[in-house]
Amino acid sequence: MDFRRANRAYLYMILATIGLVLVVSLWYLNGGFFLNILINNVISETMILIPAVAAVLYSGEKLSVLIPFHKIRPSSVFLTFVYIIALFPVVAFVNYVSMLFVENSVTAIADDVLDMPMWAMILSIGIFGPFVEEIVFRGVILQSYQRTGRIIGSILLSSVMFGMMHMNFNQFAYGTVMGIMLALLVEATGSVLTSFIAHAFFNTIEVVMMFATGDVIDEAESTLEGYLDGMNETVADVAYTGYLLVAALIFAVIAYFIVRKIARNEGRISFFDEIKNSRKQGYKLITIPLVVSMMISVIYMLYSATL
Repeated sequence: MDFRRANRAYLYMILATIGLVLVVSLWYLNGGFFLNILINNVISETMILIPAVAAVLYSGEKLSVLIPFHKIRPSSVFLTFVYIIALFPVVAFVNYVSMLFVENSVTAIADDVLDMPMWAMILSIGIFGPFVEEIVFRGVILQSYQRTGRIIGSILLSSVMFGMMHMNFNQFAYGTVMGIMLALLVEATGSVLTSFIAHAFFNTIEVVMMFATGDVIDEAESTLEGYLDGMNETVADVAYTGYLLVAALIFAVIAYFIVRKIARNEGRISFFDEIKNSRKQGYKLITIPLVVSMMISVIYMLYSATL
């Protein structure tokens, strides 16, 4: 599918998401019953999936061609789990820095999540969400972009789009980072199955951690607070940010070597190493519909941040 069509599909995703927010808001204003987070999540993901699938079908291309979902080696699956674990410090650093400026969006919905059974949240947030998002962003969008030969531009732009689709600055920040690391997995294996496994693993861990008893976490926080009590708040923030930064850099290097190992394991190391030599000028992937969709996203995120 042509990348221009992918950009138009993304605009429709953004408009559908904004439209859903307006409809739900009007629903509540008119006394409609409460839609729990499970229903909200399913509807939201569907609003993303439909425009992407419709664009592919309209183009006349087979979904199986544009969304490579072939098998990978069991050893690559194991390395994928290790890869995600290694990248947790990177995500934690970006998340912490973003929280210096905006609210943690996951914490904001924690009560709604905990009101539901854990198995339902794992299926919804841990499985269904990643499945849809990987089909759309590492499948339809990334693969459409790559046909131009601009691999680096494809990875970066599709990752920014993935971050923006979350419609808040906190998730935009670490969502973009996650998008890059998931795209690298697809490049290393040639399969969206890998990024789905990684994404599902990451989200499931988040869900389980939210449901886990808070005793250990509370104790750790109390210990940290005691350590920081005598420190100036600014100094404490700088110290903790520095600690996270060092951990993120170390584990990012480890993760890079893991993903190279995965590429070698799948017989794609030559392709993976040649990514840096791919065609540049990734900005040529940007079209007017994409610019419009990004402007709408930013305006919405700015508005939401003021509420």
